[in-house]
Amino acid sequence: MTTQPSTARAVATAEFDEVVVAGSGAQAVLVDFWAAWCAPCRAIAPLLERLAAEYAGRLLVVKVDADAEPELAARYGVRSLPTLAMFRSGKLVDAALGAQPEAVLRALIERHLDRPGDRERDAAIAAAAAGDLDGAITTLTRLAAAEPDRPQHYLALLDVLLDAGQLAAAAVALGHVPLALEGNAGLARRRARLLLATAAAGADAADGAATLCAAAAREFLTGHHAAGLDAWLGLMGSHPAYGRRAVPELLKAAFSLLGEDHPLVGLCRRRLASLMH
Repeated sequence: MTTQPSTARAVATAEFDEVVVAGSGAQAVLVDFWAAWCAPCRAIAPLLERLAAEYAGRLLVVKVDADAEPELAARYGVRSLPTLAMFRSGKLVDAALGAQPEAVLRALIERHLDRPGDRERDAAIAAAAAGDLDGAITTLTRLAAAEPDRPQHYLALLDVLLDAGQLAAAAVALGHVPLALEGNAGLARRRARLLLATAAAGADAADGAATLCAAAAREFLTGHHAAGLDAWLGLMGSHPAYGRRAVPELLKAAFSLLGEDHPLVGLCRRRLASLMH
């Protein structure tokens, strides 16, 4: 009697980056972090094999023995088994903990499989870059409405609107957030972009503080991060009433875009605390 070969591929640390990280650029990769002693891992294994066979060509299922490959488990913060981690475009984008039922795993997989709408989205982004903003916005608006479980469409729409300076339309779009995007870090960054772009466009020649604040926002958004942050902090010293009211919220948005590990963020927080107290 012959044994059916496994459709899920066992991967060790040495080949993980090639098979999973690089490979997820071409198709979705679901990584099953498991261990031989883990009963839920053994229970879910037949289901993963079946899903691997069913989605062959669109999804690669990979098994990583967390005991044999502790560096990989630590790298991705695996603290319970099984952990099912979804990779796309070189990044960990989704995960499920524990032996989930089939419906949950199918939903996890379907969220990240390529669809025809994904190709339309990519074409719309390219069209926007080539100058066809109206066409790109029309396509992305349709895709976001038709596939609300595909947050990439909605985020791409926001990016095009913000890049085009259509701030009012971006604000309207941000007022209708799909449920799939609640808590999404990408959404928080786009809200931050809108706040800063609105500040950059809001200079009032009759209000010196507002003019300085807008100039600082423009500095930051054009990549002169240190100059923008410094100008905002300076505004708190030169115009304390306005600065205390307006600057902290703008700094919070700037920190969201930079990331908490950026060296400017810690420095700026310390200066802000000193100015506030």
